[in-house]
Amino acid sequence: MPESAGRKHLLIVDDEPVILQILKAVFEDEPVRLTCVGTGREATRVLEDQGCDLLITDKNLPDINGLELLKKAKELNPFTEVIVITGYASLETALSAMEHDAFDYVVKPLNNVFDIRKKVRRALEKQDLALDNQRLLNDLQAKNASLESALTDLKTLQNDLIQSEKLAGIGTLAAGVAHEVSSPLFGILGLAEAIPDEGERGKVDEYAQEIVSYCAQIRSIVVDLSGYSRSSGDGSETVDLGSAIRDATRLVQRTIDISGVEIREEVPAGLNCRAIGTEVQQIFVNLTKNAIESVRDQHGATGGRVSITAGRGIDHIWATVEDNGVGIPNDKQNQVFDPFYTTKPPGKGTGLGLNVVYRIVTKHRGQVSVRNNEGELGAVFRVQFPFAD
Repeated sequence: MPESAGRKHLLIVDDEPVILQILKAVFEDEPVRLTCVGTGREATRVLEDQGCDLLITDKNLPDINGLELLKKAKELNPFTEVIVITGYASLETALSAMEHDAFDYVVKPLNNVFDIRKKVRRALEKQDLALDNQRLLNDLQAKNASLESALTDLKTLQNDLIQSEKLAGIGTLAAGVAHEVSSPLFGILGLAEAIPDEGERGKVDEYAQEIVSYCAQIRSIVVDLSGYSRSSGDGSETVDLGSAIRDATRLVQRTIDISGVEIREEVPAGLNCRAIGTEVQQIFVNLTKNAIESVRDQHGATGGRVSITAGRGIDHIWATVEDNGVGIPNDKQNQVFDPFYTTKPPGKGTGLGLNVVYRIVTKHRGQVSVRNNEGELGAVFRVQFPFAD
């Protein structure tokens, strides 16, 4: 008997005292805990009170059929192995035993008791292997559960990071929005003050229409900013890349100084991907804002250029944000998407903008890369998403 079996419990059931005595003698010197009984009822009590690792039972017992005892043992412990003893060596008997998940069967008379010993050893080896496999499976399931929990936490942290970076830029955006809103507000105030002194009804109606127009401008600005700042969640949707880029460009133009910077867009219609709309918008807010800051650093108040183009490949859509700014040193290009990496002076950036771009793109099974313009100043960021019909 293998050492790994330890003190296994072997239960032998037979209503013939001679057979029971022979089997007891065979296994007395084996490192097992041995129980011998003569009826199915006694065996059932042992199974219920103590259980067993291996059951050797006569098929035809006076009270309970041996196959019923086999089923009982398996119900109590699926890892219990069973060897059936029968006085009829027929194919039907063998199939019946195997059908009930017996390990093997032995035919009376017991001419070769050592053959029984070999069967018992093989049965317990099989049991050890099954138990080891179950332990490994349990460990694997526990590790999978742990990994799933960690993945859920990681996704939550990733969403929190994306939202935090988005909110970190709201202060800068808010200053631009305040400036953008101030013009229509002054218009509304001036027209409202003029209405009480205006005696002509047509003029009053004209002023009212202008006030409505100014309010629509303010509403558009506020909707753009609130849509950008809200939490993205986990659900994806069909996103039109052109709309996301236009919304991002409009938001950047409203919220930072773009004087001296020419922004060009060449984005055809029908470029759709499965993603979260506000997150795709955030990608191009970050890339466009970085590009504008880069060209302003290089050219000052004149000569800056940012080009946003997009197209469709065989199974993907792509967009590039290209500028004629300071560019990125070749030896630093593999670091720009790392968290907290920044070329800006202290207090001018979090170092998370491009890392958030990378996280959003990869979250939606896309790719993002950067290279310098060939033969001229500036950098080109390329974003790619799987195409969605």
